[in-house]
Amino acid sequence: MILPILPTLISSPPPLGVESNAEIAMGIFFASKDILQLSTAPLAGMLTARTSAAAALLLSTVALGLATFVFADATTFGQLLFARSCQGAASAATLCGGLSLVSENFPAEVRGAAMGIAYTGLALGLLCGPLVGGLLFDRFGRRKAFRIAAAMVLANAVGQVGLLVLFPSLASPAKKDGAGKQKSKKGLRQSLGGLLANRDVRYVALATAAVNGALGVLKPLSQVVLHREFKMDVTRRSLVISIATATYLVITPIAGNLSDRMPRAHLVALSLILMASSMALFMARNLGLWALNICVGLAGAGLACAGSVGQALLADLVDQHELGDYGMAFALSDMSDSLGLIAGPIVGLALSQWFGPSAGTGLMGLLCLSLAPFVMRIGQ
Repeated sequence: MILPILPTLISSPPPLGVESNAEIAMGIFFASKDILQLSTAPLAGMLTARTSAAAALLLSTVALGLATFVFADATTFGQLLFARSCQGAASAATLCGGLSLVSENFPAEVRGAAMGIAYTGLALGLLCGPLVGGLLFDRFGRRKAFRIAAAMVLANAVGQVGLLVLFPSLASPAKKDGAGKQKSKKGLRQSLGGLLANRDVRYVALATAAVNGALGVLKPLSQVVLHREFKMDVTRRSLVISIATATYLVITPIAGNLSDRMPRAHLVALSLILMASSMALFMARNLGLWALNICVGLAGAGLACAGSVGQALLADLVDQHELGDYGMAFALSDMSDSLGLIAGPIVGLALSQWFGPSAGTGLMGLLCLSLAPFVMRIGQ
């Protein structure tokens, strides 16, 4: 919900002391979440392994709700930055706990569809969050808007407690994997070492980083190009970007179901090819706005395949190679995700600054395309 609110939040009373450098402040604000998510992901994996997936998910939801309350009464930019950073740490635990819970309770044969449903919920949040946040902010103002949002998050936590009461087995650490086999007893360091030593896991992690890096470059550059080259206002630019979110919402459950019927590695490779095609169409935007619209749509489709299918593939690899707890595997995936979102824009935007808008997207497109053949070999 923060995306449409932030420019007004920074410039409106009470003064935060960053009004003269609003663009830089926004950049730091958004980067803080990914940096904290990257740095706390291993701790989130440890939390999931030491407690249970359900416990990690519940604790992260409570932390997210409390961080959202801080936004309501923040009077300095530092307080906003602290709240955003806490959201990043909570997001890491939510991902590790939530995906581990899915993997523990669904065998490989139907895991793709289950991941697709989970990621569809994420897509709905991405689609509805900015809209609902903007409406609440306009109707009630900052304090009430964030308090309502925080209350909704904490109500979700209460719902989770209710489920744990109904299904107490969820609160215990899983002793078996999704296939029903006894989980191997490995230390956390040994588990992470085994993950990094596995070639196929490394390919999945690299694919995740590449797809998110490409998306991280495309989001700001598309806004610049739509403004400068196509002379679009904020509303029309938002509509173009919403194509990616809508495509992501539609493709995610389809990709998840398909992954139960065909090799998941092929779908992850397809996500890289889709993202490379998106970057190519961005470079060919002089053909017209239609090329940029398709570019954005392909990016959403690529992210959909990489998300739900990539996580299901990672869980399969943990089962097949007895690599320990799912939590550490998803922590590694979360680190790759965050690394792509941090490094992609930095490198891509620097190249675009020096050589033009197409330079950064061209590099990310080549990276995605070069990784696709290696991902295709997973499991061979």
